[in-house]
Amino acid sequence: MADEHQTPGDAPAAPPARTRTPFKALLPHLLTAALAVALSLLVQALLWPRPPIPGPAPTAPLAAPSPSVTVIAPTPVASPAATALPNDSVLRLEILDLEAQDRQIWSALYLLRAASQIDDAVIALQGNDLAEADRTLLTAYRSLEQAYAYSAEREKGPIDTFRLQLSQIRDDLHVRPERIDRRLRQLRQLVLSLVEEGS
Repeated sequence: MADEHQTPGDAPAAPPARTRTPFKALLPHLLTAALAVALSLLVQALLWPRPPIPGPAPTAPLAAPSPSVTVIAPTPVASPAATALPNDSVLRLEILDLEAQDRQIWSALYLLRAASQIDDAVIALQGNDLAEADRTLLTAYRSLEQAYAYSAEREKGPIDTFRLQLSQIRDDLHVRPERIDRRLRQLRQLVLSLVEEGS
């Protein structure tokens, strides 16, 4: 065999590299975007129909032309009092009202929390878990203290009575636990009725 030299023209041709033009590379993205826009417009047209456009108003038969008099009304001038911001005392009163509403909401929240904790204590009593009932009543007492701190003056008396009753129930828990669940249910109802009165 003789040395056969391959010339560059004899080499197997490599597959031509696929060169894409920038337009061909962007074509799938452009089609996807156009389809998305078309679908969103279709959905908007189907879900939110446009109100009908009123047509031209019917015209009445023309009467004989009459001379018209144009009256120009004076333009109102804005007075400084009309454009001035509300008075500082009005703003202070509004802020005080909002703060009172905020305190009322927090008081109601802590009262509802106490009612829920009292209900949990009743469930613990039904399972004869006196230690868990005592812990739950203690957390309910703390919730009542928080409600007292946020409450309005007219609610402080009933909340203080609830705290006193809850303390008595906790004292009787280990001594006379026989009717405590009934007393707790009554206390829970009183707490919930106070929340309803405040709202």
